[in-house]
Amino acid sequence: MNELISVIVPVYNVEPYLDRCIGSIVNQTYKNLEIILVDDGSTDDSGKICDQWKEKDSRIKVIHKKNGGLSDARNTGMKQMTGKYVAFVDSDDWIEVSMYERMIKMIKKSHADICECGFQRKSSEKEKTIQATEQKKIIMDKKAALEAVVTQKIEPVVWNKLYKRVKIENIMFQVGKYNEDEFWTYLAVDKIQKMIQIPDVLYNYFQRADSIINTSYSLKRLDGLQGRYERMQYLKQYPDIYHIAKRNMYFECMFHYQMGLMYLTGQEFEKSKKTIKNYKKKIHISFKDFLKYDWKEKIFFCMSKISFQGVCVLRNKMGYGI
Repeated sequence: MNELISVIVPVYNVEPYLDRCIGSIVNQTYKNLEIILVDDGSTDDSGKICDQWKEKDSRIKVIHKKNGGLSDARNTGMKQMTGKYVAFVDSDDWIEVSMYERMIKMIKKSHADICECGFQRKSSEKEKTIQATEQKKIIMDKKAALEAVVTQKIEPVVWNKLYKRVKIENIMFQVGKYNEDEFWTYLAVDKIQKMIQIPDVLYNYFQRADSIINTSYSLKRLDGLQGRYERMQYLKQYPDIYHIAKRNMYFECMFHYQMGLMYLTGQEFEKSKKTIKNYKKKIHISFKDFLKYDWKEKIFFCMSKISFQGVCVLRNKMGYGI
């Protein structure tokens, strides 16, 4: 159980949080790590902090590069990884001390290609836990795992997972996309034979007060809708999952329209409305699909056929789906 794990950490202007992040990786009970810190053109002292850690720990590699965004930094790290397994950590987050020891043990025991652990969100105020994801230990084959991605029983994020490198090393992240994990996770899951989820909450996701995703909505968030649409199209090869992906996509259109009503005005709202409606037209919901909806989904779907904007206004007033 002593195979090398490559841990890729994209770093950009996270000076106040970086020591905590790197320290949590360095101090893992599982010691055979290759820690790849990718300084993505930081303008604060993040790059210097990376270099200081490299001087203290021979397992650390530091790459300094021109700013290209989170996906580009991850891709740069993937091109340098040499471990049999690979993991990702965002540089303002931190991990529990036994995370990789527990996860690699479960991968070995279950002969899985990916292990996913629970995570907890921490707020910037007193680092209070505001939400934790947990589940029972579950082992899934590829098809079950793909369905779980669509139903979000598997989180569409990369950082609470440990992957066999051979399964994902050729899947690069789409550069320049918001919600970049939406474009990547299902492709990774489609390469596996088996995946295991464990209930252990081992990853701490830090929600900063200044994080855009926590405070507002912008047109860039529509990248997530594009990711869901590409996933839906990809899953046509799995008919039983495709109908679920269509339902997910339709109600994701509702969510984005609701958010546009709440946060956008003028030309921005008109642009978002046009984009959402164009995606909605491409979703062909059959009567057979409709019969598989629950009663609330059936009601909202029927109402949306009368007035899509009207049902989104109603859902906002109800606080439903946001």
